[in-house]
Amino acid sequence: MHESGVLRDLMARVEEEAGGAPDTIETLRFRVGAMSGIGPETLREGARHYALERWGHMPVVEVEESDDPTDPNALGVLLVSIGLGG
Repeated sequence: MHESGVLRDLMARVEEEAGGAPDTIETLRFRVGAMSGIGPETLREGARHYALERWGHMPVVEVEESDDPTDPNALGVLLVSIGLGG
């Protein structure tokens, strides 16, 4: 499935950016392109469940949805930010 592959790759990137310490991740923020074929709610819930299964906790996940099909990232999903806790 397209969504599961995108989610898996995206969360692997999150883990990489967090320096192998995903237990410190409190928030995640993504942007869904207008032509990505992935709904914001699907991404939000998928990321939360992935985190619960892999990291043992659910961070707050925010998803922005672009409606601009001419945006250079219209076909993709972007990792916007990772909020780390202490």
